[in-house]
Formats: sequence, structure tokens, C-alpha cells
Amino acid sequence: MASFFNYKIQEFIIESLDGSKSIDVTSCVASIKYFEDLFSPSIFITMVLANTDGLLTSLPIRGGERVRLKLYQEATNLYLSFEELKNPLYIYKVYGSTSESTREVFAIDLAPAEVFSNETTRVFNRYPESGEGQLISDSVEKILNDVLKTNKVRQIERSANSYSFYGNSKKPFGVLTWLCPKAIPTIGKSSTTEGTAGFLFYENRDGYHFRSVDTLMGGLVPSSSDQSDFITYYYDETATNYASRSTNMKILTIPTFERNENVFENMRIGMYSSLNIFFDLNTKQYNEYQYKLSDSYDTMKHVSSRSDKPKIPMDLENSPTRLMVGFIDTIVSSPLGTKVDAKFDERVKYQSQSVARYNLAFRQFLNITIPLNFNLKVGDVIRIDIGKISKTSKEKDQEKSGLYLIKELAHDFSDIKGYTGLKLIRDSYGAR
Repeated sequence: MASFFNYKIQEFIIESLDGSKSIDVTSCVASIKYFEDLFSPSIFITMVLANTDGLLTSLPIRGGERVRLKLYQEATNLYLSFEELKNPLYIYKVYGSTSESTREVFAIDLAPAEVFSNETTRVFNRYPESGEGQLISDSVEKILNDVLKTNKVRQIERSANSYSFYGNSKKPFGVLTWLCPKAIPTIGKSSTTEGTAGFLFYENRDGYHFRSVDTLMGGLVPSSSDQSDFITYYYDETATNYASRSTNMKILTIPTFERNENVFENMRIGMYSSLNIFFDLNTKQYNEYQYKLSDSYDTMKHVSSRSDKPKIPMDLENSPTRLMVGFIDTIVSSPLGTKVDAKFDERVKYQSQSVARYNLAFRQFLNITIPLNFNLKVGDVIRIDIGKISKTSKEKDQEKSGLYLIKELAHDFSDIKGYTGLKLIRDSYGAR
């Protein structure tokens, strides 16, 4: 069986800024680091190059050059490919140059074309251009296609609510991120007390995604105890054969829980309960709403099938620990500035719901390192099996084990072997 540690750089070509020449520098690659993050609208790549030809000055490399990169993993039969027409990458940073008499070493950072487009374009229009408000998901897709002009839109989850707004000359990524807490998913349709509001906009190797936290956390997870459809990684201290299947699926480092619970932090962000005060600039009305996590927890989708809610000490839920104050401009959000949205008051409540939903999603952080796996990407759910602390038993720890969502992913290609680092999150304890 092929080892997951193995990979091959099939091609790495840098094109000069004027397009007059291209140089194959595959043999100069010393290391590659590839990054994805659920909170990032773009993937990023860092490369270290070592050469004996003075590449930095002879090409020369000054930033802005287009590159072509193609990596292959036999174990998964998958490519990590960035080509001129489908998914071009550009150098945006050159640094760390060291020169000796026989060689030079320097690092470059690469980003997709959309990162550059985001800096040169702005969202000016009103969405929708006329008439009633359109679905937030439709506005997201329109900005990606018409403003950012990308062909990498992968999955735009349909929102249940509409929203009218002006771009106000903001950058596309900024507007798309700003819309995330305002959107409500169609799964488990929200009422005024259901805390399902909250989306994420991110890029992984498949393209751009606009998906709800509910869907990512558990909307697509089967309710049965059968988890055979999920990639499973396990941790124990027993060494196994380098190329065996068990080694390929083994966690290589001690699983580290970066965060389990922090009551003080939860109180400060208003996760248990918050008091939300808004003033309508048009009607001069004062709106006040108290949010309680317990009113919406059961409506949310969770990674674990267990229904136990976060333990809220000292009756904190009945005493709001965060005060959020804001203004509402119903004229801007209403069609042609003449009609006030009848459901606008509900948006006041969605803000507090999204705050709780986002922070509950990061209830646990788990960091692991595994053999390189091109199958994985942020937004995927995987299963982790961690052994129970015992001198005699080899049982699974039912609290620490279970399903986790990949928040951050980093592929590290160096020293012939490849590794994948994962930051995993989940909002509930226990294996299904």
C-alpha cells in the first residue's frame, strides 16, 4: 500500500512579469507550506527555494509573477494543481534572501488571482438593484461572479432570509464577510428565538464556499451511529509499519486540546445571555432584546448526537453578561428608501444569535498532525478515536473521541515526507 507520507512535485514554473520567458524551477524547491482556514477568504502558499543560478536576480523575481504549481499524491491519486486558466497563483511577497558564493536561498508567498482583484475592485451597487430584498446567498453569488469575476464558486448554501444593502465602495471580501452573521440557513428554519444565524465565507482547494455553521457542524451528519462514511484517525503510542494503512491513518503527535471551556470568556462574549439594544434612525424607536442560549440550543445542529447543553453556572443565563448597542437604518435597507421591512426587527435578534452560534462552534479546539492527505480540506468532518486513559483497557475515550470539523489545514511538503496539520473544532462533547 502506498504511503501517505509520499508526494511528488510534478511541476513548478515561474513566468516573468512581461511574459517573455518561463523557468522551470521544480528542482529548486526546498519546502512548501499550503494553508486553508474557515475564517480566510483565500488559500495561501509559502515556498522556500534554493538554487545556484541566482534566480532571484536573473529572472528576476520582484513580486506579481504568475506561477504554475502541480503536486501529486499516489496514495490518494489526487492532485493539488494551480494552472494559468483554472486557478492561477501569483507571487505577492519575496523575503528572507541569503546569498553565498555557491547558492542562494529565499522564500516566496503565493496567493490566488482573486486576492489581487479584491484589492483593485469595490462593491458599489445596491443589492438588489431594485425592488424587494433578495436572498443573502443570491447577493453573495452575484458579488463573486460580477464584481470579483471568479470562476471558482463551489458551493453557495441557500439562505432563508433576504437583505437589502449598499456596497458603500467596500472590498468584495469585506462585504461577503460582513454578510455572514446576517444570514440564516434553510435547515431548521429560525424563529425569533432560534439561534441558527451565522455563515462562513472561505476558500479551500475546491473553490469558494458560503455555508452556515449549522450545516458545517451537523446539518449533513447522519443521525445514526454508523460513521463509516467519515475518514477516521486514531491515536495510540504503538509504532506500526511505515506504509501500512494503520500508519496512514494514525495521529503522529500527542493530540493537544487548545481549548475546552472558558466560562469567563463565554460570559464576556455574551454566549450564555446578552442584552441587545438598537435605535432605529428612521422611526426613532428603541428596541431591546435579551438573548438566552438555552432558548436556541436545541434548534442548532451539533456534531455530537448528545443533547446535553453547556452547563451554565450560577444562573448566569438570567443575567446578561454582554451589552450590545447598535443603530438600525431602515431607509437604507428598504426598497428605494421608502418602505420599511416588516421583518427588520427580527434582524436585531439574529445578531445575538450569530454571536452565540459562532462561539459555541469553537467550544473545543484540537490540534493534531497526521500523514499527508490530499483528501482533506477545511469544512470537512472527520472522526477522531482517542484511547481512554487506562493501564489495562484499550477502550476509546467517549468524551474526547467523536466527530470534528476541520477549521484550519496546513500541508507541509519537506524532507521528502509530507505531513498535514489540522486544527479541529466542535460544539459538543462525546462520540456518536
